[in-house]
Formats: sequence, C-alpha cells, structure tokens
Amino acid sequence: MKLNNFKALAVAALTAMLVVGVSSPVYAQKPKKEKAKKEKITDPRLLTVMKMTKMTKESQFLTKGVAMMTVHRATQGFAITADEQAMYFSQPGVIANYKPGLTKVHENYVIRRKNGKREYMTLRYFGSANSLAFETDQDGNEFVWVGSNGTNNKKHKAYGYTRTISRIPFEPGKEYNDGYAGETFYMGGAYYCWPAVNAKDDVLGVATQKGGAVTINLYSLNEARALDDTEIKIKTVYKGEVIGDTEQTVVRTIKAKDLTTLEANSTIVIPKADKETADPAKEVNYYSFRAWDVDKDYVYFVEGKHNNGSMKNGESKAFITVYDHAGRIVLPKRRIQCIFDQYLLESLQITPAGYADVAGIKVIDGKIYIMFSVKNSKGFRTVVVKYE
Repeated sequence: MKLNNFKALAVAALTAMLVVGVSSPVYAQKPKKEKAKKEKITDPRLLTVMKMTKMTKESQFLTKGVAMMTVHRATQGFAITADEQAMYFSQPGVIANYKPGLTKVHENYVIRRKNGKREYMTLRYFGSANSLAFETDQDGNEFVWVGSNGTNNKKHKAYGYTRTISRIPFEPGKEYNDGYAGETFYMGGAYYCWPAVNAKDDVLGVATQKGGAVTINLYSLNEARALDDTEIKIKTVYKGEVIGDTEQTVVRTIKAKDLTTLEANSTIVIPKADKETADPAKEVNYYSFRAWDVDKDYVYFVEGKHNNGSMKNGESKAFITVYDHAGRIVLPKRRIQCIFDQYLLESLQITPAGYADVAGIKVIDGKIYIMFSVKNSKGFRTVVVKYE
C-alpha cells in the first residue's frame, strides 16, 4: 500500500471514530467540583465559643474548687457580675437518706461569694435550682432568678417539676418557706422551668422540658414584668422533711404573672436526640440538658454527662451549641474541652477521677464563663473557667 493511501485511510478511520463519539481517555478531564463556600465567622462571641475546644490554661480558672454550703451535693446554678467581683451559685441541701429531721432535700441555697466572703439565702420547696440568673436594677439592687413552685417527685424523692420562675431580691440570711417569692412568672403548668436573663438587652428567657425535649421562649423582660398579677392554682406535694410535719398534697393559690398571656418574641424547640441513631458528637440534645444563657442575638445551649467519678467510664463530657433567636444553629455542637481534660484537672489537683459535671454558663460582654462541679476525697467542689 502506498504511503499516501495509508494516510488517507488513517484519516478516514479517525474521522469515523469522532463521528460515533469515541475519544481517547488519555485526554479526558473530569469537571472540577466547586467547593461550598463557608461563611467566615467574625462575631467575637462565636469566636470565643470556638476557643472552648482548645486546651484550657491554668490562668483561665477563676476558681479551682471551692466549697459551698454542703460537700454532699453538686452545685446546680451559676451567675457572675460583669466586673467579676461577685459570683452566685445555687445548691440543693443534703439528702441524708431522706430521714425526717436530718434531710434538707427540700432546701436550696443561693450563695454569693464576694471579696472572699460567703453569704447565702435559704429557699424551701422551690424545687431543683438547675438554672440561676442574676440582675441588677437601675438603683443597684441585686436580684436572682430561680425556678420555683416545685413539687415532691415520688420517684426520685426530690423537689423537682418547677412550674414557675421567681425574681427575688438577694438578702443574705433571708429564708423563704412557701415555695416561691418576689415576682413570680407562670408557664402554664409546664415542668422544669429554667430562667435566663439579659436585662441590658431586655431579654427574659424561660426553658422548659417535656420528654427530654427542650422548649425555649424568649420575651421582652420589661413587658413580662409589666404584666398584672393573677391568681394561679398549682397542685403541690410537699413537706414531711421536718419532724412533726407530714407530707401534704395541696392546691396552692399564688399571685403570679401569666406568661402564657404574653406573646413570645421567639420560641425554639430542641427535640431529644434519638439515642439509637444519633451521633452523640454532632446531634444536639443527645446528652442531658445542663445549662443555658441568652444575649441580644444568641442562645447558648449546654449539654453533658459526668463520668460518675471513675476513669473506667472515660472522661466527663460537655458540649455547646449556639442558636440565633430565630432558632437557626449559627455554631454547630462542639466540645467544651475543660470538662473532657481529666489529666489537666488531675494535674491541677482539682479532681483525681475526671468527675466534672457541667452546670452553668454565663455570657457577659463577649466573655463566657463555664461552671462545673468536681468531686474529690473531700466531696463536691465548684470550678469556674473563663473564656475571652
């Protein structure tokens, strides 16, 4: 075959291949996938939250383990002033096997630590003070917000099921024996009422729980306080802890502001995660709801679980998720490293067994404070860590 004829046949064959769509894979290029653009986080508050995943420095510990009213119970609530001169804590009384005359399970203590001095109030039959908020009015008067109108939980033999929140002047040595005091706010019978307050930005938040799900309602603080008091009836089981008193079931009539008559500025529902299918490191509300706070833009949701004081159970755990007031997650769930770091807690002689029970968060002027209880040979102690 002549060379010219061979060239002609080659050209014809190549042309036929192109017509039927056959091409050489050597030159094929896959289309480039465009990476999703992540919105850059610039808000200082969110950047501060992101620092919680990093190793904790010793200088961040405002307290390394202080004793409260009793070494037999963990601290449950926390607040701090903007100047850090005073800290407020809530703690339940001793159980003492629920024996009348010995047990103080019906008591909660609101404790102020200021200038190295400890002062406290005693609240009886209020219920479990799982959340504590602090407010200073325009005249400099100090108020604490706590859950109130608890009832005796037969299953757990403890006062839980708080159905209201109360705003109470802080008065050292004061005792309240009626289950509520000051200004009281009713949530329509919902159980487990947890308050959060940001007076500067006119925000009152109330979290409630049902079946593990958490509902957060945000109101105008001024509008809530301006509501008229109405008569509210609450069925309550209480008493029996003091010798000579017998347990009673009563329908208590109280004066309270009914928040169900005030439209919430926002309502956020955080369902309980499915333990069978959820990723515990990513799914919100997988662990127990432990603390929360609110500012003008965000809701800070904390969940966690301690290790029962044994390294065999691994480290204690705590996570934080940040929502905006519309209920959108603006910062996904991430760990609070100071709770996980059992070796740091041991090296600082805070706790030898990694027990760290997260129980409080406060966000003030871009600073974030985490409170947790630890346990050592002397009993329970309280730790506060600062992020900025």
